[in-house]
Amino acid sequence: MSDVYGLGERGQEIFDALSTGEIARDALVLEAARTADRLNDLDSIIQGKGVLELMVFRLDFPEGEDEPFSVEVKFQNVLSEARQQQTAFATLIDKIARFGLTAKASKGGEPAPVPANVTALDAIRAKVNLKSG
Repeated sequence: MSDVYGLGERGQEIFDALSTGEIARDALVLEAARTADRLNDLDSIIQGKGVLELMVFRLDFPEGEDEPFSVEVKFQNVLSEARQQQTAFATLIDKIARFGLTAKASKGGEPAPVPANVTALDAIRAKVNLKSG
């Protein structure tokens, strides 16, 4: 499905794990997956591995010869954007949980219910930890 939605590896894993075919829920799952991919991109930039134009220059040339010109330099606030994306991700996961979160036992397997005392974020963390462990 990554060709259809343009998801990265992490986003695709989240979409595959949380999508159920329910249109409204899957729309939230897709946005959560996209947000997860953005967080990966931002993390790469913060670690110095990604590419982002961090500085923007703007020159304002005067109309007359004796008028001064101005130079404006702006820096992108990557850390602030990362925090905003983390908040958006947590909000989306919470909304998805309200639809009745299920986790697929295996690729193509039947969904298994998540225990009531486990939050949506805990379920995702457990899934990620199982894959990396």
